[in-house]
Parts: sequence; C-alpha cells; structure tokens
Amino acid sequence: MPTPTQLKSVSQAIRAIRNAEDLLTDQIQATDDTLTCIKLTHEYNNLDSYLSELLHAQNAADDATFTNATKALRDRTEGLRADEEKMKKIIADVATAAKIVGYITQAIGFIARL
Repeated sequence: MPTPTQLKSVSQAIRAIRNAEDLLTDQIQATDDTLTCIKLTHEYNNLDSYLSELLHAQNAADDATFTNATKALRDRTEGLRADEEKMKKIIADVATAAKIVGYITQAIGFIARL
C-alpha cells in the first residue's frame, strides 16, 4: 500500500492539475478564436489524461499497481514540461499562462517525490 506521504503527494498533484484545468477551461470559454480554442482544448485533454493516471495511482489497491502507476507518471513529466511551453505560446494573457504553468510545475514536483 502507498504510504500516507505518497498519497498526499498524489493528492496535491491532483489538486494542481485540476487548478490548471480550471484556468484552461476559463481560457477556452473566453476565446472567440476557433484555432486557439482547439489548441487549448488539446492541452486540456493532455492534462486530463495525466489527471486520470494520477487518479489511478491514488486508487491503487496494491504496491505493484501503485509503483507502476507512479513510474508511468514520472515517465510523462517531460511531456508535461513540453505542454507548459506550448501553453505559454497559446495563452495571450501572460499572467494566466504563468498561473497554469505554475500549477503544472507544482504537479511535477509532487510526482517527483514519489
């Protein structure tokens, strides 16, 4: 079974990804540009996929499942870093982009602790 510390890290990563998704949703709803909306939705879907993996790790019933789930999460952190760079280019509001990137960076940090 995952330790309480590991579960806390997973929960914190989940919260960070959800916060980033909330901000992305606001950006999607606020844009009138179809291409920007498509790009933002793609980035949202990437985050949502990562969120699904986090939830899988959180609900792991045994050590092997948790270990495999967290390894997969760590293996995908480079993809999250690439997503951060894409979002910086897509989101016109620099402050909002920085907040989203900040949440993703937090999630990566929490996953690194596992």
